[in-house]
Parts: sequence; C-alpha cells; structure tokens
Amino acid sequence: MGLKSVQRTIKDVCINLAKNEEYKEMKKENNYISTDMNHKKLIVGVVIIHVCFMLIGASGIISTLKEKNIFYGLLINMIYQLTLIIMIGVAMKQYLITSFKKFKADRISVNIKRVLAGVGIAFLLSCIAGIIEMTVCSNISVPANQSNVSGYFVDYPILAVIMSVIMGPFTEELIYRGILFRFFSKYGELCAVLVTGFLFGTMHMLSSFGNTNILLFLCQWLDYFLSGIFLGFIYKKYKNIWTNISIHGTWNLIGAVMILTKIMLSLIHI
Repeated sequence: MGLKSVQRTIKDVCINLAKNEEYKEMKKENNYISTDMNHKKLIVGVVIIHVCFMLIGASGIISTLKEKNIFYGLLINMIYQLTLIIMIGVAMKQYLITSFKKFKADRISVNIKRVLAGVGIAFLLSCIAGIIEMTVCSNISVPANQSNVSGYFVDYPILAVIMSVIMGPFTEELIYRGILFRFFSKYGELCAVLVTGFLFGTMHMLSSFGNTNILLFLCQWLDYFLSGIFLGFIYKKYKNIWTNISIHGTWNLIGAVMILTKIMLSLIHI
C-alpha cells in the first residue's frame, strides 16, 4: 500500500468519524425535542388557554372590564402571560436551553444582523399590507387587538412595554413556532409555515371580527398573516426560537416606542 493510499484511508476514517459525531449530536438534539414534547398535557394546555383567552378577548369581556378600570384589563393580560410562561418553561425547558446555547454560540454581530434584517423585512411587509389597505379600503382604522394594547401605554407604560416587548413575543413565538410549527412540520415545513401564518393572523384579528367591514378586516388580517408567514420562514431557516423571539420583540419595541412618542407629543400639545 502506497503513501497516498494510506493518506486517503486516514482521511476517509476522519470524515466518517466526523459524520458519526455530527449524527450523534443531531440525535441528541432531537431527543431533547422529543423529550420536551412528552409534556403533552402542559403543551396542549398552553394552546387551549391561548385560544380561550383570544376568544374571551373577542367576546368583549376584557374590553368591558378595561372600560370600568383599565388596570383590570392589564392585570388579566399579565396573569395570562405569566401562566403561559410558567407552563412553557416547565414543558419546554430543555428545548429552550438547547436553543439558547446555539443562539449564544453565534457571534453577537451575526445575531444583530439577523434581527435587523428581520425587522427590515417585517417593515417592508407591513408597508405592502398598508398600501393594499389604503388602496382597497375607504375607511381605515386601527385593528381592535392593537387598539386594546395601546390603551395600556397611557396609564401603565412600563408594564405595557414588558407585556408587549418581552412577554408577548416569548409566548407567541413558543406557541406558533415552538409548538404548532413543529407539530405541523410533519406534513412538510411549507405546510407548517402556511398553517401557523394563517393561525397567527386569525388569532390576532378575532377581536375585530364582526366589528368592522369584511374588506377592512381582510386587509388588516393580511398584515398579521404576512408577519406570521415571515416568522415561520425565519424559524424554518434558522431552527432557533430565540432568533424569532429577538426579531418579534424588536419589532414590538419599535411599535411601543412609536406609541409612547405619540402619547408624549399629545401631552406636550395640551
């Protein structure tokens, strides 16, 4: 056996060892996911609570309480978010830890670029939906879901920021991408993107159902649907829930800053 043959054999052995290590790591990661998904009751409970809360919001009960005392509406929202966070933390602890380690392993500059690119694309999609809404609809209004959240910023700005920038993106991304996307991905990742995008848009527009004309409803739904589709593709590409949470949270932060700026300007002009 010549020297070149020996070198080739050693090279093949090293490649096979590397592949075996990669396979073991993938299997280990998949075991993390399957172990987490064994908390089926908690995970199903998270989805059920989310759906029930959105339906209650659509019924107008929370809005009625908010009219009597805005703190009641905020308190219910905070309790709902904290309940989901605790349940998700228990049921998906290993999944969250594993994803965060992978997220932290990337350079900070890489994560920042991903977040900024994500926010930029989200802005572009929102502009497209806005242009369609202005072109098609004669009367334009803010979606009920957005209006409800904006109301909290006047009296309780700090709690409102925590709820909309930290708690909301965390729970929503874990529900739609961490749970539902992974569930529907067994039918194909494109199917998962479309289904979760549809659900994301529909759930955000439940509060507006029946309170606005159908054309305006569809235009506003399109905005949320496109956001859901985009976040689905982000998860499909990076397979890391913390990337999604970072983009979603940053986008909501920009919205929060705009709301607070508007409130401050209105107070100055009084």
